[in-house]
Amino acid sequence: MISEHQIVALVEQLERKVVLLKGVCDDAKRRIAQLESTNNDLNESLKKEQTATKELQKKLDNSEKKVLKSKDFGIIVSTNLSQTDTNAELKKQLDEYIRELERCIAHLSSLS
Repeated sequence: MISEHQIVALVEQLERKVVLLKGVCDDAKRRIAQLESTNNDLNESLKKEQTATKELQKKLDNSEKKVLKSKDFGIIVSTNLSQTDTNAELKKQLDEYIRELERCIAHLSSLS
């Protein structure tokens, strides 16, 4: 049979364990709240990044449409080449086309 002294000792031991468990539970609740807050912040950041990505994609699509419209570049070049007579004029036009291409590349680079 268990004595009264042993019962008191067991109850005290049980009380200590309950206090420890309560502390662990409180710590876990604080950690959960912290993680939920971090998760919310990260979700907001993700939404902002997704919005920015969509906007950049729209800009890229619009740029590609503009570039596709310039398919006539080859026709313009061939038409203009047939009208030029000297090598100096050809070189001058070629330099102009190169500068125009560099401006287009710079413009596309600034969009990304």
